[in-house]
Amino acid sequence: MDISIGKTIKKLRTEKGVTQDDLAKYLSITFQSVSKWETGVATPDTALLPKIAIFFGVSIDDLFSAGNINHFERVDKILAEGESISESSFIYAKRYLTGLLEEDTENTEALKRFIQLYEIRMDSFSLIAAHYAEQAIITSPDDHELHRKLARLRGIEFANEPVSWRMFRFYNDFIKKNPDNQEALVNLHRAYVQTNKYKEAEEILDKIKDVKARTLLKVDMLIRLGKSEEAFAILNKHADDYSDDPTVLQEAAERHDKADHYETALELYEKSFEIMPEPKYLSSLYHRAFMYDRFGHYEKAIEMWKKIIVRQKRDWNNEDVKWPEETIEILKNKIVSCNQGEIISYP
Repeated sequence: MDISIGKTIKKLRTEKGVTQDDLAKYLSITFQSVSKWETGVATPDTALLPKIAIFFGVSIDDLFSAGNINHFERVDKILAEGESISESSFIYAKRYLTGLLEEDTENTEALKRFIQLYEIRMDSFSLIAAHYAEQAIITSPDDHELHRKLARLRGIEFANEPVSWRMFRFYNDFIKKNPDNQEALVNLHRAYVQTNKYKEAEEILDKIKDVKARTLLKVDMLIRLGKSEEAFAILNKHADDYSDDPTVLQEAAERHDKADHYETALELYEKSFEIMPEPKYLSSLYHRAFMYDRFGHYEKAIEMWKKIIVRQKRDWNNEDVKWPEETIEILKNKIVSCNQGEIISYP
């Protein structure tokens, strides 16, 4: 075996900040053996090469390169593999990039590759999770939470994200066997709307029995089609018809909020919070705080954040109020800036 492997092992070990003993324990050998490799007295048993490669996150071929590994080029090749990145390749890229950032925390190229590496890992894990979610739905077709999780994993809950083709493949097959499954119909409708397949969405809408769900789905479809006047006329009637339902009012408020219907949204958020049973969820307060801030009503925004702090501690036994307190200080500074005639810009 080429004795240059010892030089490579020493270089990799030094780069990663691990001791001979660390490597020896991983391989279940003595540190003296590692020392002999690095000094050229001996070479590793061929059976150990795969484990050594995994430990350093390199290929077996790289171990014979005498230290002449083009790490950046190798990382880029790994990233090009996309979702098929192996665990050893992931570890290699992670360790190398971590080492670069330890030397220079502002290494932009390393940071970019780190972002891409974890984006790929996230996508890969999402695919795995979605696969299990589909299996779970087949065994428990009416479980709302499972359908919600699958929708999120396949991109439905994020209006500007592409919907995975796997979503349509699964639900089209699933509905053939479960034609009246409401959870599936709702998710498939939302997927069709999000991909601008309105004819298919309209056909599914008629099969959805829940009036509240069907109305909101129709409203969202009309908004996406640019028929805002018709959409909000339906939405306002819906809020009037179910004025005693805090969830309906909250959902109506959120759609007015997105459309910058300031007064209507605030009114609906407030009504929703008022009629909500105790302990009240704080989402309406958060929405109002953000809206007041967005439109320059900083004192009212501070009032909302103070209410959030009180309720969070009293109703939800949550003493972690650092974020609300920091936000209040930011708002106070905005008030001072406004009083001094400064212009506050928004992203």
